[in-house]
Amino acid sequence: MLDAARLTRIITDPMHPLSFKVEQDTQFRDTVVTLLLDNSGSMRGRPITVAATCADILARTLERCSVKVEILGFTTRAWKGGQSREKWLASGKPAAPGRLNDLRHIIYKSADQPWRRARRNLGLMMREGLLKENIDGEALIWAHNRLLARHEQRRILMVISDGAPVDDSTLSVNSGNYLERHLRQVIADIEGRSPIELIAIGIGHDVTRYYKRAVTIVDAEELGGAMTEKLAELFAESRMPAPPPRKRAAGGRR
Repeated sequence: MLDAARLTRIITDPMHPLSFKVEQDTQFRDTVVTLLLDNSGSMRGRPITVAATCADILARTLERCSVKVEILGFTTRAWKGGQSREKWLASGKPAAPGRLNDLRHIIYKSADQPWRRARRNLGLMMREGLLKENIDGEALIWAHNRLLARHEQRRILMVISDGAPVDDSTLSVNSGNYLERHLRQVIADIEGRSPIELIAIGIGHDVTRYYKRAVTIVDAEELGGAMTEKLAELFAESRMPAPPPRKRAAGGRR
């Protein structure tokens, strides 16, 4: 039980151990959390600043609770296709080429890297020219595969995005829902077949259309609370005992 009178220490002295009224050992599965952050151009300004700050605080807090955290970002290298589109043009513009942009997947903090060594990396999210297009489906596969390689008993993937997947270069020569259809397929595979627990938070964008476990917030300022709330729900679910089996009354139906 946390001592509420001493919670100010979390802010004034982040490295001070948490203060409890009563300490007891609890069964807690070895856990790792991956934060996958949308680094698209629409996140520029206040949203990306808040996202980086929340990721920083969450990583620091969970690390103190012996939960490893990985922070990843996804965008593209170019606005208009880059080398992928140039190769397509050079090959004679074949029909239905698929993705026509170069991906940029960023590891701001690996799960095994201490928070104190990685926190400065989060400032790279504000770097001018970094935020471009967002191709969510392939980023989700990348983050998911990284988690699959982990040895922890419990693995959680939290996606934070402010819009549907968009890349003008790709969508100009494929069907209009090409990237969205791929994202839905990837989500269905993870939610239906993978041991990874998937959560999504949408900033001004209804992610409940895609993800089973998701929440949509109106303003970026609500992000920190939403991240904490969804993780708390997951941890609470893991502690809830299974309900006892119902006994059938003797003599048949009642």
